[in-house]
Amino acid sequence: MTDHDETRTARAKLNWMFGPSRPRITRLVAEHGPVAAFDLLTAAEPPTGLLRPELQHRPGPVRDVAADAVAEAQTWCRIVTPEDEDWPAGIAGIADIGAYIPVCLWALGPAPTPQPAATVTITGTHTATAYGMWTADELATGVSVAGLNVVTTGGPGIDVAALRAAATCGTPVVVLPCGLQYQYPAASIGLYDQLAATGLLLTAWPPDARPNAQRWSANRSLLAAVSGGTVVVEAPSRGGTLRTLQRAIRYGRTGMVVPGPVTSAASAGCHQLLRDDPRVRVVTSAADVIDDLADSTGEPR
Repeated sequence: MTDHDETRTARAKLNWMFGPSRPRITRLVAEHGPVAAFDLLTAAEPPTGLLRPELQHRPGPVRDVAADAVAEAQTWCRIVTPEDEDWPAGIAGIADIGAYIPVCLWALGPAPTPQPAATVTITGTHTATAYGMWTADELATGVSVAGLNVVTTGGPGIDVAALRAAATCGTPVVVLPCGLQYQYPAASIGLYDQLAATGLLLTAWPPDARPNAQRWSANRSLLAAVSGGTVVVEAPSRGGTLRTLQRAIRYGRTGMVVPGPVTSAASAGCHQLLRDDPRVRVVTSAADVIDDLADSTGEPR
């Protein structure tokens, strides 16, 4: 095993045991490197409270169980680490991606990992209107035909509308809030199977990690970081969708919203963002998105 392979395996085992990363894990990896950090954390059986919930009642020494789980996972998915050339450039240099800094990523599918200059995130409310679904479809189709990659979650509403459209004419990336074994939500599994063959499923969570509300929230940070800009098609005045856009702006990305009817509660959050934050851009077409992304990344139109 090469040093690079040993580092990759150590990162995967750390992720499998503790999740994307807690401050203590991040600090040890920064100070000692992944291999030494793993040895330090498993010199004795780690405290139950430090392990992610799925492991807290699993029998057997956790170090050995982690090694077996990672070896099995590598037979059907790939592990991407900061030492790899295809590590998403959008993550590099961001000291605090929400609640965590991924120690590695898990990927399934042939498409390349997202890079900011060629990628846009399209997201929105789960309870989308017909107007929102149509708009998400039009934007995703337009930017995909233009050669940009669409990133989204595959969740219900706006996200799945954008994903389905992008899958017909591009190679979209799904950023999952859970492990690759779950591919949540269940209604999108058929689409995920298609993307595992032609696109990319990407997650910061180990393969057997179940979806939950905390992971959905943390996932928004990764969704915002990996692309050059985030477009919100519909968002109510409260909810996590607005936080995705706010995080994107915090990371120096372009924040874009699609306006809706002034009478529509589904667009109230978009309109409020336009009033509150002068950095947020109005977009009404794929051409607007492409122009704003090019302005922010310096790429030619």
